[in-house]
Amino acid sequence: MSALSSAPGGQSVREVQGGVALPPSPEKIQNKFDLSIALTLSTWPALTLAVQNSWGGHESSEKRDWFAGSVSQLMTDVPDADVEYVEEFMLNIMNDEFDINVEDGSGEEIAAKIIGLRKLTLQGDFALVDEMYQQWQQRQSKGGTGKINFQHVDRGEDEDDTDWDSDDLDEEEDDDVEMGEAPALGKAPKEKVHPKVDEDGFMEVISKKKR
Repeated sequence: MSALSSAPGGQSVREVQGGVALPPSPEKIQNKFDLSIALTLSTWPALTLAVQNSWGGHESSEKRDWFAGSVSQLMTDVPDADVEYVEEFMLNIMNDEFDINVEDGSGEEIAAKIIGLRKLTLQGDFALVDEMYQQWQQRQSKGGTGKINFQHVDRGEDEDDTDWDSDDLDEEEDDDVEMGEAPALGKAPKEKVHPKVDEDGFMEVISKKKR
């Protein structure tokens, strides 16, 4: 039976018989990265506000799940995507799906964190992801609401979309995430809306689009 241990630098490895350490499987790396995206998006005030106010319609929560899957798929399709590319992609979704413009620079911060987590998980370093998950669990224990959901989406062709729910993450040896089928939501993102700065140099934060 295999067991997990933590190597120097927070890198998780799998110990097998004979004491030979093997790197995490590609599936585990992807699952950890997917979890990190969902957790990161859950800390984005603009997205939280949009979901709480149902600015994306009655399916706003489902759109947030789809959002996480779309970002994951983007990183798969464009592995060398930089912070600006990811930020523009996310702001377009916020504009198109939730009908708001995010102009406070928070999109760049979220994109940068996702890029950084991508690099760590590819190296098999899950320490930060695990810490984020523990912090999320603590928030829930103190009265936080909502689940961390995720939907895989493949854009362009007919495909099987799957989702997972972090509430199903038990203390299993490999911390793998169960996958299941679920529909994907979404439309093509619109052109990026650039920040507006007034005469005093203040940037608009978040504005609901005028109908």
